[in-house]
Amino acid sequence: MLADVRMLIKASVGYEVQDIDLPVLSYIYSDVEQHIKNDCNVTEIPEGLRVLLDELTAGKFLALQKGVILGTEGTEVVKSIREGDTTVELGGTSTEQRYDALVRVLTKERDFACYRKFRW
Repeated sequence: MLADVRMLIKASVGYEVQDIDLPVLSYIYSDVEQHIKNDCNVTEIPEGLRVLLDELTAGKFLALQKGVILGTEGTEVVKSIREGDTTVELGGTSTEQRYDALVRVLTKERDFACYRKFRW
């Protein structure tokens, strides 16, 4: 359900899915749903794959909307500051790197084998 996907996106990155985003979100949801059905050779999504459907949809939406959600401000982390003979190096990851890591987790390939049906 799109409501679950919207909630997952909001909880993951704090972005409230707008009405203008709904056609794209619906398209991605239908695409992922059909992919799962085709891969498993079923006509209905098995109950155990509903969460996976939501996660894959959210991940693909976040990947597509990265520029809108992150914007251009504050995505860089300072690596090194040099002033005179003093150098300070900062570690950590940028917002963009953390965002990309979240998208990779949500869209990673899963194994559908236990839900797959043979074609006769």
